[in-house]
Amino acid sequence: MKRIAVYGKGGIGKSTISSNLTAALSDMGTKVLQIGCDPKHDSTRLLYSGFNDITVLEYLRDTYPDERSLGDIVHTGYKGCLCVEAGGPEPGIGCAGRGIISAFELLRDLNINSIPIDITIYDVLGDVVCGGFAVPLRDGYADTVYIVTSGEFMSIYAANNILKGTANYNPDRIGGIIFNSRGDDEEYERVKRFSEAVSIPIVASFKRSREFLDAEKLGKTVVEAYPDSPLVKSFRDLAKMVLDGKKYTAKYLDEAELEKTVLGAATSKNTMRHSSPLREADMISEPRYYTSRNVQKNEVLHGCAFAGAASITMSMTSLTTLMHSPRNCAQFAYQLASNAVKRSYICEGTAIHGFSHPNVACTGMTESTMIFGGNDELRSSLKSVLDSGRKNIAVITSCPSGIIGDDVENIISDLSSQYPDATIVPLIEDGNVNGDFTQGVIDASIALTKAFVNASSCKTDSVNLIGVKTISTNCIKNSDFIESILSKLGIKINCKYLGNDDIENLKNLTEAKFNLLLNPDRFAMMLKQFLEDNYGMSFSSYIARPGLRATVEWIREVGKYFSKEETAEHIIQDICSEYNAHLEFLKNHLQGRTVYIASMNKDIDWILEMLEGTGMKIIRAVVIDRPDYTMDYDIKANYPFVDIIEKFEINDLISDINLKKPDLLISAYPMDVNSEIMQMYIPLVPDIGPFGALELADSWVSFMKAPAEEGWRNDGN
Repeated sequence: MKRIAVYGKGGIGKSTISSNLTAALSDMGTKVLQIGCDPKHDSTRLLYSGFNDITVLEYLRDTYPDERSLGDIVHTGYKGCLCVEAGGPEPGIGCAGRGIISAFELLRDLNINSIPIDITIYDVLGDVVCGGFAVPLRDGYADTVYIVTSGEFMSIYAANNILKGTANYNPDRIGGIIFNSRGDDEEYERVKRFSEAVSIPIVASFKRSREFLDAEKLGKTVVEAYPDSPLVKSFRDLAKMVLDGKKYTAKYLDEAELEKTVLGAATSKNTMRHSSPLREADMISEPRYYTSRNVQKNEVLHGCAFAGAASITMSMTSLTTLMHSPRNCAQFAYQLASNAVKRSYICEGTAIHGFSHPNVACTGMTESTMIFGGNDELRSSLKSVLDSGRKNIAVITSCPSGIIGDDVENIISDLSSQYPDATIVPLIEDGNVNGDFTQGVIDASIALTKAFVNASSCKTDSVNLIGVKTISTNCIKNSDFIESILSKLGIKINCKYLGNDDIENLKNLTEAKFNLLLNPDRFAMMLKQFLEDNYGMSFSSYIARPGLRATVEWIREVGKYFSKEETAEHIIQDICSEYNAHLEFLKNHLQGRTVYIASMNKDIDWILEMLEGTGMKIIRAVVIDRPDYTMDYDIKANYPFVDIIEKFEINDLISDINLKKPDLLISAYPMDVNSEIMQMYIPLVPDIGPFGALELADSWVSFMKAPAEEGWRNDGN
């Protein structure tokens, strides 16, 4: 069986050429299958006496897989030829290229190759803009490629691109150039010059003729309507040539050569337009300041912004999260929240309420959405959420939405005008297009703040907690510890920013007198900068973070700010008493033990503080110097023995650890050291306050009571 592809620029007449070629072949007794690969789905209409009842892509969208049959989309046309139309989305939406891929996959799955035919003709849009329209060029589809062109420069330009596309797959299968005249006297010479330059012959020429129009009015091909016409003889000659199947090698011209060949001269330097650089004053959009480390440094992304944004929105009560995504993407984001719930219940006995009872909806994008666009699904899903009475909604976009270019913001704007009491927040993350997980967290926090916060000059004796880590197992534990301290000072928490709170509290964000930054990381620092820049909010000098010294510092600052110094000192005394009592217990088990620390950042003074208190001997403390949130920490001010290294080889570090043989290795991640060295890890999000370090040391005591090497290692001895 022969397979040929007829390519050409849109509107150049390739469908007319293809259908008449099919008719000519059918007259010769050849069994032909013509597949139209243009979203206009008009390739076979003159063979089928009208448009097909249904296109492949409409069938794919509207028919369940177990109900699909090849006979529903393959129709019989002129003299027994078979007709298929791939179809495609409406102009301006969806992805027609993806549609071609899906159409070919469905035809393959329905076993179209089982139909006994002599030749398949693919009629393909030749403005090759993506891989979808290049499917017939790939091995296994078209054996021979014919290119339809007129003498217009852009038509020849498209022909040259088709040659380039063919060369990317299998260049030795060009059947020739088919010249379809527009009626310009100089056309043929331009096409001839191009033909000679690329060494591809003109195998057929068709002059402009009224017979094409008259036959079309009859709903027929010229071959059927005027079988004795000289024009039809040219189609019969072309049909014989196609059956003969001579092929040529695809060669193409660069743009300068093409212009010189077709137009007869290179572009004059005197007529060239010179571009001028864009002035800063001409720029409208502002640069993006609030970024994750991965986005700022263009590093490998950790997670996707879609899931990061969902981790914030799902943690907020009184907020509905609508995920414009496939169900599996929504399930992945939801699983992050549900897993956080499970871990929190296991480790701490409690979990974020929003995660436990998430208010989530999903548009359920499918493959057909990728083809026809997701605007209708989004509009319908969002309207359904609004009709259910929900007033606060965040819409998060996944990768497919960004790829097919759904009109998310205009749909939200339109529905917002129809539901004036609702607040709908677009989070255009497009999966990981906008960045990594942390970028999504930052974006969602900023967008929700802009949408809901009411700037107020009225201040209350309350504190905002800035930098809440919703996914961390100890999120509630950290908030509860701070809240217990503040309640003893007679101070309330105004808003937990941003996550594990209610939208109503977010609205009153600016009413708090004091803003306390939690465990510092890139996320917290970016939110701090955003709130300073846009709301003029000031922050505490000290950060609520792990360690006794750090805890004492922020409690004193809060006490002084609210004129509660005496109460603050009593709280500090109680904390120090409890801390020192616990430290005495740890000394009995850890004093004199050796420890090696290998950290990825400088935020380890809380560990060093506890180690010194237990009497453990620090053999070496190594910090890999990275440009992260701890880059300004002066860890050496209090701990001058810490080694800060810019470059390192992991094998050298492992060798040093094995050489020093510590009783305990504390590292950021597992390391392949000798099995007798006990390894423990630095928490990604440590507990705020002094007691997290002590609880970490408690675990060391428990592990040190066990044998250094697991018993199963000796099972075979």
